[in-house]
Amino acid sequence: MKKYECVFILRADQPEAAMAARVDRCKEIIAAHGGEVTLENHWGVRRLAYEIEFESRGNYMFLKFNSRGTAVADLDKFLRQDDQILRHLVVVDEDWAERNRASMAKRRAIRPVEATPPAPAPTPAPIVEAAE
Repeated sequence: MKKYECVFILRADQPEAAMAARVDRCKEIIAAHGGEVTLENHWGVRRLAYEIEFESRGNYMFLKFNSRGTAVADLDKFLRQDDQILRHLVVVDEDWAERNRASMAKRRAIRPVEATPPAPAPTPAPIVEAAE
């Protein structure tokens, strides 16, 4: 199972119960695929850097979870179809990506390096004598 991070922005005029309902639905989707939410952090209402669908403020929610990749597709589908969610993003947790990168580098170091053929030696240019 991989570790993921999810951030989504709900319209600011929605009540807190609406945010709680969406978080519960996200947890249900993740649990249905054998995953679990490890961190839930409500960032609250914040000003957006630019307007999204004529909204200048949004209610932010951050989730960290462990799951198989199939959960990400269903979670993305749910967040995309909800018209009260302005934006969302689901990414692989960077801690996992860094450990994976180190592991792959170690594997590459163990694998024998294929010998490359030497480059051909340059041939000297022919000497052309000037006619008198």
